[in-house]
Amino acid sequence: MSISTKVILRTNKVLTNGEYPIMLRITINRQSQFVTTKKSSSPEHWEHISGSAKKSHPDFKTINLLLKNITSKIDLYLLNAGEEETVVSFDDVKQLVLKLTNTDRDIKAKSLFSFFEAEIKRLKVEERLGYAETYQSTLNCLKRFTEGKDHAFVNMQLDFLKKFEAYLLGRNCAVTTRSVYFRTFRTVWRTAISDKICPEKHYPFKDFAFSKYNNPRTKKRAITKAQIDKIAEVEIDAKDDAVLNSRNYFLFSFYCRGLNFTDLASLKWGNVKDGELNYFRAKTKEEFQFKLHPVALEMLAYYRNLEGNSDAGYIFPILYKRHMTALSIRDRKKKILKRVNKDIKELAKSVGIEKNVTTYVARHSYATALRVNGMSKEMIGQSLGHEDTKTTDIYLDDIGDPVMDDLINSII
Repeated sequence: MSISTKVILRTNKVLTNGEYPIMLRITINRQSQFVTTKKSSSPEHWEHISGSAKKSHPDFKTINLLLKNITSKIDLYLLNAGEEETVVSFDDVKQLVLKLTNTDRDIKAKSLFSFFEAEIKRLKVEERLGYAETYQSTLNCLKRFTEGKDHAFVNMQLDFLKKFEAYLLGRNCAVTTRSVYFRTFRTVWRTAISDKICPEKHYPFKDFAFSKYNNPRTKKRAITKAQIDKIAEVEIDAKDDAVLNSRNYFLFSFYCRGLNFTDLASLKWGNVKDGELNYFRAKTKEEFQFKLHPVALEMLAYYRNLEGNSDAGYIFPILYKRHMTALSIRDRKKKILKRVNKDIKELAKSVGIEKNVTTYVARHSYATALRVNGMSKEMIGQSLGHEDTKTTDIYLDDIGDPVMDDLINSII
């Protein structure tokens, strides 16, 4: 068995900080895989021959110490494996690297804030920016609650959770927002237990009344198909491209089975073939493929040769070649989404719809329209990509069940 390892700067992948990840390349019998060291560098601060950070790197001492530790431990591991004639796999080496890179969670990480920040940093390195943002907002709220005072995990009891809940209630925090905070807090706590930062037996969440935060009821977000049509019929000045695009995104979402804005913005012309749409949902990584509605096809025809359209192959004029990093893509989507929601709300008001209509309303309205016309909850959930009907029920709870209503009324 031929095994070799080399520390490299992987320049084909740009991180959110504009740098490149420092990775260990593992080669076994001429097959290579990579594992991250959770460190990064720009090319000008990296020494390619020695596989180390230059002294010009602001964190070169920490990085080089970690890399030296990794390579020496791996060399020793491979030497022992060779003497014992043990077969070494990619996973064996990867697990060793991951264990060594976790040592930068030092003793200070036993405190809540420090561990939260370490998790946020990890999520950003992995380019899971949505989760990183949720973790950050939860941490910010916890800091406001404690007035900036950090706490060790072992010093926080059930009383801490109850006081945090009372604090949120006192600020009239919606149940959906409280649910996000508490579910994120619980996830971080479980990760701390898994990483041996917090003792497994110390878990105050087991005695906390958590069920109300698992599937919180949301305010009614759906509008009727007739109201969708009213928005579609509003006359918009042909020169007002922004508002016209906003409405098109809203309607395309409705007619494409509740397609969410993040996925809509990421669609490329390659996702459309023979009148069908095929894409992977960013949130769940689930693949969707279905025949496009005639209204959606009309919109695609409009954008196919539109002047000023994306120069990067995207269907809609949202993302361009200049949006190269995950962070710039996310920031661009947030900026456009904010404008779209503002435009849709104003269009809805212009036709007498007083609800706060956003792009997400299109998804709920799609589900509602199907149920009103007799489709089963199971089929609706399947088209939305729900794993079970509980999530679909949340979408439909506020409209009642028109199918059951008609059935009961016809019987009695």
